[in-house]
Amino acid sequence: MKVCSWSARTLAFMALFVVLALNPVLAAGPPKTLQKVKVVMVGDRLVDVAWKLGIAPTGMVSRLSLWSKGREVALVAQALGCANKVTVMAPASLSTFMKKTGVTRVIVEKYTPTCLYKDIDFGKIPDLVKDVPGATVEYVDFDSGLDSAVADIAAKFGKEERGKELISAYEENMKQAETALPGKPLGKRVVVLSGTYSSSTGKTFVNVEAPGGYSDQFFLSRLGCVNAAAPMIPDPSAVSKGHASTPRLHGLKQANPDVIVMVGNAFAVQKALQGALVRDPGLADVPAIKNRAVFTLPFYVAADLLDYPDFLRQWTLALQD
Repeated sequence: MKVCSWSARTLAFMALFVVLALNPVLAAGPPKTLQKVKVVMVGDRLVDVAWKLGIAPTGMVSRLSLWSKGREVALVAQALGCANKVTVMAPASLSTFMKKTGVTRVIVEKYTPTCLYKDIDFGKIPDLVKDVPGATVEYVDFDSGLDSAVADIAAKFGKEERGKELISAYEENMKQAETALPGKPLGKRVVVLSGTYSSSTGKTFVNVEAPGGYSDQFFLSRLGCVNAAAPMIPDPSAVSKGHASTPRLHGLKQANPDVIVMVGNAFAVQKALQGALVRDPGLADVPAIKNRAVFTLPFYVAADLLDYPDFLRQWTLALQD
């Protein structure tokens, strides 16, 4: 009888995944009017704002492994790799691309820090393109404020009115998001699981976000919650880009989270949780599972800055329930 009771409870929980796994942010696709511009853009924030203005660069330097929106932009703009690849690992790649395509204009973002996980120096860009005939390098300073950066980008492409609309919407959305923040710390323990699904092999992969990463900085700290993933990462040297592989979710019971957040491909995380529950039925007593506090939420790496208010509000609604 006890086994049947657990099975019913677990089956109900797993069925709930179908609802929770629906991505709260539907893919919007490219803007209705998209203008392709002969320019290389360096930096996620720059590329994202330009995209929302209806501008697509010829080439871009972006963290596609972390920033999912970048893969959408890469359908129409050539991705040259992440900042570390272009500035350190393959420093000739930028000038080679520019010579091949005839691009002479480079726009670079200033945002500190460019990435939490790598020390990036965009000050190298002028030297990297000095052998490109007629090459020019411009900068957009996000450190001085998002509103001025958006206005600067909009002015560069004759999209001033659209730029004003974006900032106005951002400011209103941020007011709403901050109003929705809890009046006191929630004090919840949270584990963030990132899923990947390979369409070519059908295989799934799951990583756990280590404490101190982007979710901590932009969501958990603001909501008075803590990243409880430490027991799932016994070897700190296994952490890469703020995450560690956890295919069988070892240590989840010890982490004992109040909330499990699924980012990336939710199906991959579902499969891992399903397998973990089969191997260890006792996981059904983990608070997040017992109370069905498992949510699919957007992952944020300080790239799509204009979307942050919406992301913050979703995390707030999920964690404060």
